[in-house]
Amino acid sequence: MIIIPELVEVETTRRDLEKEIVNKTIRKVSVLLDKVVLYDEENFIKKITNNTIKSVKRRGKWLLFEMNNEYLVIHFRMEGRFYLLDKDAEIERNDYVIFYFDNFSLHYNDPRQFGNMRIVSKEKIDEFFTHKKLGLEYDDKNLNGEYLKEKIKNHKVTIKSILLDQSYITGIGNIYADEILFLSKINPKSSANKLSKTKLDDIIKNTKIVFEEALKYKGTYPNIDKKRGTFEEHLKIHKRKGKKCIVCKSIILKEKIASRGTYYCNKCQKMYN
Repeated sequence: MIIIPELVEVETTRRDLEKEIVNKTIRKVSVLLDKVVLYDEENFIKKITNNTIKSVKRRGKWLLFEMNNEYLVIHFRMEGRFYLLDKDAEIERNDYVIFYFDNFSLHYNDPRQFGNMRIVSKEKIDEFFTHKKLGLEYDDKNLNGEYLKEKIKNHKVTIKSILLDQSYITGIGNIYADEILFLSKINPKSSANKLSKTKLDDIIKNTKIVFEEALKYKGTYPNIDKKRGTFEEHLKIHKRKGKKCIVCKSIILKEKIASRGTYYCNKCQKMYN
């Protein structure tokens, strides 16, 4: 089973890298697969070489290295990840961009080759994300049931579809959508526009609960030390097809909803249509 990096996995990477690369200077860059670096590879290498990382940020599922005048913007997509290794570490299979610092190297590894990175000037970074039409972050103070109710009132689609759509709440992927809806006691096939403000408040509350718990266990993905996060061991509904629901002991079902394999309890999770 392929596990895709979602907000939690990107935020875990951000937190780990923040401890290691901030105020460190990139001395050399090697690009081993052209398509990973968007647009002008020569300019990419020139802009980054001898530039110092000022901070590591995140927006949705994007990772940002802040430099002097630009941001290096990384999108992991399906299976991208970073590994922090010794300066002279061997290049491994699927290592496609390597950043060399004074005492270590940072390898971008991507088995599926879907991820990418680019340079965006600081003046254009807001415009870049405006074009992505991302919704609010899970911890944004403006994220509440009233906001979500207004956004989805004319959308006759499933609530699972809404949670996977990055223009409402950014960063939720398949695993976390299932967990959020289970805690909220909402069937993933429910019509989004039939949910009350109270139920939408539940979704937002449980999004925060699920994300914070997942961050505690460092997500479900290989981290910069190559060790996989352990949140998968704490999943309450996702990947538990055929097992007993932890609440009511009914058998957990799996069905394709919003084009994704979706796990739910037909007894605990109420249908709204």
